[in-house]
Amino acid sequence: MRLLQLSDLHFGRNAVAAYTAAAARRIAAGRYDVVVLVGDLTQRNFRGQFRQARAFMDAAGAHAKVFSVPGNHDVAWWWKPVGLGLRWPMYRGYRKWICDDLEPTLQLPGLTLVGLNSCHGIQPYTLTSRPRDLSVVGALRAEQWARARAAFAAAPAGDLKVLVFHHNLLRGDLSARWGLASRADGIGDALGTGADLVLNGHDHQTRIEAVEIGARRLVVSHSTTLSTRTRGGLPAAFQEIEVSATELRIRACVWDAQEADFTPRQDRIFPR
Repeated sequence: MRLLQLSDLHFGRNAVAAYTAAAARRIAAGRYDVVVLVGDLTQRNFRGQFRQARAFMDAAGAHAKVFSVPGNHDVAWWWKPVGLGLRWPMYRGYRKWICDDLEPTLQLPGLTLVGLNSCHGIQPYTLTSRPRDLSVVGALRAEQWARARAAFAAAPAGDLKVLVFHHNLLRGDLSARWGLASRADGIGDALGTGADLVLNGHDHQTRIEAVEIGARRLVVSHSTTLSTRTRGGLPAAFQEIEVSATELRIRACVWDAQEADFTPRQDRIFPR
């Protein structure tokens, strides 16, 4: 089983056509069984940006399954700030153009994916002591973790259990910022779902780590952006994931300006 993890395409003024075209060529070559889009498909939640994202997804869908969750840039949080106002317009664009289901699941032979929506805008439970976290920080509530636990418990024996949400589970190396309002507590919550692999974006930095608590191990893959908004001046990148009966291989592919394409830069191999 082969997966492509893309995040933070930011269709709009920050998108880079060469990056998305290179990713599209790989997908069209039939390299992947599933393309996982980990949120922030748009830059500013505009209709034209959603249309561009939809066109990219439709092209990818001709060659692979496409699985997506919303990012904070895909949510019109201003419709319901601090619990006041209307909730449904927050996700209107995403539901119309991308997917009506904010928390999809997908089961393929040997693989179960569960998506969670970590993008709730500005709510009482997303507030932190840092003003710059407003509308940016994410949250996953107890009932969402419970839903993932139930879905993975029902998965066929031997499946690789993959949990997908937008905000970075681990604290960013360069940003020094946690993606979730629960900060490090989110790691224990994710482990408690029974997931083997977590796919995130948001922090615009590639990071592939194994986290162990007690007898449980969780592999976390943060992918960076396919836009001009890379962190620390690092190049754009994405992850290719290969799943076999004995190992999980995650390959970071980094933009090479000279080749005008993404090239393999780092392989991390984890036994199953």
